[in-house]
This record gives sequence, structure tokens and C-alpha cells, in this order.
Amino acid sequence: MAEDTAKGDGPRVLVVGSGEHAALPKRHFYHNTLTNTARRIGRPIDCSSITDGARVTVFEQDASLEARPRDWNFGIYWAQDPLAECLPEHLQKQVENSQVDGHKAGADEVMPIYNGESGELLKAVPIPYNIRLARKKFLNLISTGIDIQYAKRLVKLSSDGKQATATFEDGTTETGDLLIGAEGAHSPIRKFLVGPDKAAVTHLPLVASVTMAKLPAEAALNFQAFARRLMVIFHPLGYFNWIGLHDAPEGSNPGEWTFMMIMSWIPDAIDYDVMDVQGDAILADLKRRAKDFSPDIRALWESVPEGTKCWHNRMSYWIPEPWDNKNGTVTLVGDASHPMTFHRGQGLNNAIQDVALLARQVKEHGFTAQAINDYEQEMIPRATDAVTGSTANSLATHDWSKLMQSPLFTKGLSQK
Repeated sequence: MAEDTAKGDGPRVLVVGSGEHAALPKRHFYHNTLTNTARRIGRPIDCSSITDGARVTVFEQDASLEARPRDWNFGIYWAQDPLAECLPEHLQKQVENSQVDGHKAGADEVMPIYNGESGELLKAVPIPYNIRLARKKFLNLISTGIDIQYAKRLVKLSSDGKQATATFEDGTTETGDLLIGAEGAHSPIRKFLVGPDKAAVTHLPLVASVTMAKLPAEAALNFQAFARRLMVIFHPLGYFNWIGLHDAPEGSNPGEWTFMMIMSWIPDAIDYDVMDVQGDAILADLKRRAKDFSPDIRALWESVPEGTKCWHNRMSYWIPEPWDNKNGTVTLVGDASHPMTFHRGQGLNNAIQDVALLARQVKEHGFTAQAINDYEQEMIPRATDAVTGSTANSLATHDWSKLMQSPLFTKGLSQK
């Protein structure tokens, strides 16, 4: 049964969004309403006073947690402490149970990077104590016991400077003291704050194809000759590959494992249209491109069973800029405020940092314009650096002559 935090007389918080970017703010705000113990997250912090008495509801546009057919996974590389700050102690202890496998990374953990043409190891990027989370598992965890209303697609937003009102497609309305937009890269709330033109993402020449595939046992074991959990591959022709475990329960048969496999590149044609490669043509295209890779890497792509679902899209970003937060009644977190490319793994880590910082500011200043202003004044420059750095990295890593000078090679997956 969900804990009812939507009733009472405390400040009303509306979290509008989809998936983990919406559930995590709700989880943090709800956690801090209940806990009465101080926890040290870099400094002493009395979590009980951050949002004491707040009435918080997530308005989720999907019909259920399981509504999206596509799953994926993501890494926590430097946001482990802010993530712990966002969760009650009993859920903190379960985070690693939401990983793609049973492995717990230690101090010496690395992400191997290979030359896709020769198969040689180019670099082992340190990723100490990283956590590799499967999205649906993680979402189910952080949604435990919180108030979520499903099938709530936002169609209108207004604010009188004291409260914000959300109107949904089903005709219902909700009014709150703070509305948090967490609806992803194409955020309608971002459009409300800065206008449709300024809110539009910038499309990159980069495209990516993704599949979630069960490989034959032999191929799965061959993968582990390259890496324990995940690996990155760069090809002199300008290809990026990510191949890693997505669902490999401890003790399971390798033939039952699911892998997440990504290939990205810059098309030769200026007028390339991603809609020209859809359906079964995506996998055929991936296997065709894989013919340029070393035999062992090519074999991994060739082992993807025919008929496996694939997705193909163009990458984009949005550089955050100061907006009118309507006297502190509306703000953004996560991909709604800073959508970025994935090649250096900074997106979710920054989203987690957003949520932790927002709650700290509310702890200090209450539900006031100052709290939201202070949050945005820290978040926007940090996120701008992350977006521009991720974009530069993505472009450089698809140019063999610039690969070794890319942020991934010079900075790894650290925040700075």
C-alpha cells in the first residue's frame, strides 16, 4: 500500500514526469518527511527538517511502471553519496539488488575500452565502486510506498506566483506550492518556463542504434573474455560500441543473460533521416556495420537473434539557461533541465545531484523563492558544464584523430 503523503495541511509538492527522474524527487521528499535521524552525507544533515510535513505526489504520464516495453541500464559513477541522501536507510541497503548482475564493484573496478578494428585494449578507465542499475528494477525500488498517479499527461500549466496548477489530459487539475518538472528531454514544463523555441533541443549529427538481446551461451561467455560487466569499443571508422550485461542473475545460465548493445556513429549523408532505418532494418544495419570490426567483436553482433527488437534515433542536447521560476513555484530536475548525450555517463549522476541539492535548499530556506533560486543558481552552471562537456566528448569520440584527447580518455567518468 502506498503511504499517503498527499493529505494534510503541509506544503503541496507536485512532481510531474516519467520514470526514475520523477520517482527520485518524490522518494527524497517523502523520505525526508519521515526520518528523524541525522545522517552524514559529506556534512551533518538533519533530514527530518528538509520537507517536514510536505504532501508530495508524482504524476506519471505512463499507464504503469511496466508500461514502456523498452528497458535500459545506467551507471552511478560519482553520485553514490547524493543517491544515498535521497533514500531511506532500508532502501539504501537494497540499491545494489537493482543492478544488472550480482557483482559489487570494488576500488579496482575498470571499464575496458577496445580498438574495434584490432581488438586491442586501448585503456582501462577506473570506475571504483560504480553501481550499474537496471532501470525497471531501480524504478520499482524507489517507487516503493510512494503516492503515484498514473496516466497523467500534462496539457496545461499555470502559476500565480504563489502556487502552480497542473491540468492533465483526463481533465483533472492539481495545485501545489512547488511543481517539479521531471518529464525528460522534451519537457513540456521547460517549454512553459522558457518558451517553445528556446526549449527545443539541438540535434547532433550523431545517431545511435540500441538493442536488448539474449545472446547464445557461447557468445555470452566470449563477451566475458573482454569484460566482467561492460565494455566500450571505438573503431577508426568512427563507430562507438557499448556492450554490457543488462540482466544476468547470479547463478543463471549465460544463455539466459540479456545484453544492452549500442552502436553510434555520424552518418555520411547530411540529410540522413533516422526514420529510413526502422523495424528489422535496424538490426540488419547493425550487423552490416559490424563487418568492419575484429572477428571476436563482430561475432557478438552477429549472434544477436533475428527478430530482436531494436531502436534507432538521433542524439540531442539542451544547454540550460536561467528561467522565470514563477517566484519559486516551478522548477526542473534531471533530463528536463539538462538533456545530454550518454557517452560519458553524466546524465543520471547529475539528475541525482539535482534532487539532493534541491532538498538541501528546501531544508535551509523552506518552500520559498530563495530555495528554488539558490538551487537553480548552482544547478544551471554545473549542468551547463556537463551538457557541453558531454557533447564535446561525443563528437570527439567519433573522430579517431581526436579520440585520445576526448574527455572520456582524459577525465574518465568522473564529474570534473
